[in-house]
Amino acid sequence: MKLVTYFLVILSVIISSCTTFKSIKCGNPSTDTYLNFAIDTVFAPDTVKNVLVYTDNHDRYFEDSKFSGGRFKSETIGDYFSRVRGNGALLIVRNDTILLEKYYGDFSKLSPSNVFSITKAVTALLCGIAVGEGYLSIADPVTKYIPELDNSDPLFKQLTIEHLLDMRTGLDFEESYGWNPFSKMAKLYYGRDVVKQFKKLHFKSTPDEVHYYNSMATALLGVAIERAVGIPFSLYLQKKVWEPLEMETDALISLDDSKHRQAKAYGGLVTNVRDLAKIGRLYLNGGMYDNQRIVNKEWIDRSTHSSLDNEAYSFGWNNIITRVDGNDIVTPRFFAIGLYGQVLFCDPEQNLIFVTLGEKKGGEYHLIFDDMCNLLKNTLDWEPQVISLWLHSLIRF
Repeated sequence: MKLVTYFLVILSVIISSCTTFKSIKCGNPSTDTYLNFAIDTVFAPDTVKNVLVYTDNHDRYFEDSKFSGGRFKSETIGDYFSRVRGNGALLIVRNDTILLEKYYGDFSKLSPSNVFSITKAVTALLCGIAVGEGYLSIADPVTKYIPELDNSDPLFKQLTIEHLLDMRTGLDFEESYGWNPFSKMAKLYYGRDVVKQFKKLHFKSTPDEVHYYNSMATALLGVAIERAVGIPFSLYLQKKVWEPLEMETDALISLDDSKHRQAKAYGGLVTNVRDLAKIGRLYLNGGMYDNQRIVNKEWIDRSTHSSLDNEAYSFGWNNIITRVDGNDIVTPRFFAIGLYGQVLFCDPEQNLIFVTLGEKKGGEYHLIFDDMCNLLKNTLDWEPQVISLWLHSLIRF
């Protein structure tokens, strides 16, 4: 009996500490998986200015207009999201006025949610701030900030901060999201001591040869930023973004473990739609917040103007690609996107911000938002109306 008890205790310790068993226990990541990790808090300021306002006399286009076609069934956009999103949230802002704010299921105003890869855009923003403050340069090799890699694969010496930002690393890392507790992605997400994982990495091509999106690139970037600025990722985010942008509530950032405390800079941010909209507002305003420079305009321009050569990806953001006269072109509309269709979408021409969070992908929401922008651009007024809208994005599903 004692032997069985001893065996069960040992087995319990192994299960609780092993990445594979933790992955099996937690299953696919969800909006509240962060509760299984060590976390840091990104504190909001004690007092905030309500720069996003809701007024009774705002344009009710998004509240009252009904759409038909594609997967819309003569319904408002709020009704559509209610039907397909499950637990979630939807926020639409124009010129700092909230035009639509809806919460579904268990979500409510300022409900926290893991935003997954939208975190990459926020990490890139922090990098831009650190560059502007002189802590690092995008031309620097990653080994300057993570010297543990000096004795790893020699290609690390050619890997720069810019390569990490543009996902042109050449790293041999598979970005797979199917539930596989033995995958490299599961090891990154559920594993401990991310720097130790870095040292085991290899390359499948020379840095800068090709664009290949992978979370390991931003994991490296997050550690490099933290080493460069000399304070925890969460504290730098708090001082340089959360406080100056007067965010409405505290955010959280997941860590690799309680001992090493490296932020999951690629997908660990936990926040809400309103505070994400303020990030979009910062980018639409060229890096300014109430006459205060938060990040250089050049950084904003580089982040929001990508190229087809890099698959419309730049510094944590994506641009919408459209087809004109048989050719693909990159448009000025930009967005950051998370695992389950979490989207922060910005249209600089119309000063529109769309944010959605939730658990069910349901559709390619960034394409829905793009179609909404096209519709508005071609609409002389925003009076409530029934519109037949055959959304090309929805037909793809």
